[in-house]
Amino acid sequence: MAAFLLFLLLALAASNSEHGGAVAAADDPPAALTILTLRGSPENTSLAVQTHDLSLAGFTDESLHWHAFPGHEHLIPTSKPLPFGSSYSELIGGLANLPGLPLGRDAMMRAVRVLSAYDPAADAEPVKRALAAVKVMICEAGRLKPIRETVRSGWDTGARVAPEHLPYIEHWDTMSYEIIRANRTGKWEDGPFTKMLETQANIRSKEEAVAVMNMLIDADFEQVLKAHAIPINLE
Repeated sequence: MAAFLLFLLLALAASNSEHGGAVAAADDPPAALTILTLRGSPENTSLAVQTHDLSLAGFTDESLHWHAFPGHEHLIPTSKPLPFGSSYSELIGGLANLPGLPLGRDAMMRAVRVLSAYDPAADAEPVKRALAAVKVMICEAGRLKPIRETVRSGWDTGARVAPEHLPYIEHWDTMSYEIIRANRTGKWEDGPFTKMLETQANIRSKEEAVAVMNMLIDADFEQVLKAHAIPINLE
């Protein structure tokens, strides 16, 4: 399938750097999109992927109308907002449910059919699952080597995300921040998030972080802190 080759090109293009992956600045122009067309038989859908972080912004239905995740409509001026967000919590009830999501050629073809036939008035659950699968097979596979290898090796036979790889997905931004900081300072141990990476992702060094990365995002401290802040109930 052409789409599989396209996402492999994205992943491979990001895999060579002294940082362990290509570095994308968080303040890169947000309008920079890569349009990937997934061709089924005969259904087609196009995906709008943000170049700076490989995140999914939206997709087209069979009428070539764009549908964008809330907050991303400005990236695709002709799009209509989806009634749900792009997080795994909104798509499949949380990151912990990813191992139950089929991946591979059949899953991609099924996702193409579902997205192509998208009807805002119909049940949204199949569309949410299709988008979650596409996010893993394109976005996460472009960011993380273990996910890329999982999808590649199981493309014909089917695959699932391994539970031990979930922390890499959750902490891709955190690992990016600490790798870039360690490259700048020459130290890993004193990083603000290194203890969290050790306890939550079993990442104990810059080398271990680099080993799982295809691409880095140059997120600032406040962005990472906000993304992983633990809510405190004061009531």
